[in-house]
Amino acid sequence: MTKDNLGIWRIESRKYDGSLHRVWPKAIPLQTSPIYREDTLPYFSLLLPAHSPVIESSGEIWSSSYDVIACFFAGKYYQVMVLCKKIGTEYYCNSCSIASIDTHARLVSYIDMDLDVIIDHRRHVRIVDQDEYEQHAKKYRYPMPLQSKVQADLEKLVRQVRLQKGIFAKGYSWKIKKSDSPS
Repeated sequence: MTKDNLGIWRIESRKYDGSLHRVWPKAIPLQTSPIYREDTLPYFSLLLPAHSPVIESSGEIWSSSYDVIACFFAGKYYQVMVLCKKIGTEYYCNSCSIASIDTHARLVSYIDMDLDVIIDHRRHVRIVDQDEYEQHAKKYRYPMPLQSKVQADLEKLVRQVRLQKGIFAKGYSWKIKKSDSPS
């Protein structure tokens, strides 16, 4: 990736029918080249500085009081938001399509599959929105091969958390310098 591609990026989450779900308009590349020795580390990650806007499809705008790191994995049907909270690192993992990364447009986009995993700072794992996933699987007619891949990758993700692999390893830390986060 060239320096020209390192400016402000945009992350778009869509629903299976293509409609916009959520937008992060102010994302800063944090790690732009593959660092994985195995498939448990991100292919591409973006910093969402504290207080950066998040825009819902309804037009509602909100933000977090802490930095968030959006991690995208090569060939995986999930995406991980690393929540850099004062009480400790937490994770919000979205089951989704494999992310599309457009360096020319500075855009990362994916289809949110509505099945999520939350890992709190004590490493407690919760799978959430199972009912929403099932409703949308019927509504949008998710193909069975896609549902199988989403479920399989979700199981692998939970196993990574339990085995403390990749970004879920206890010693793993993100080096965010003050200069990485614009004022």
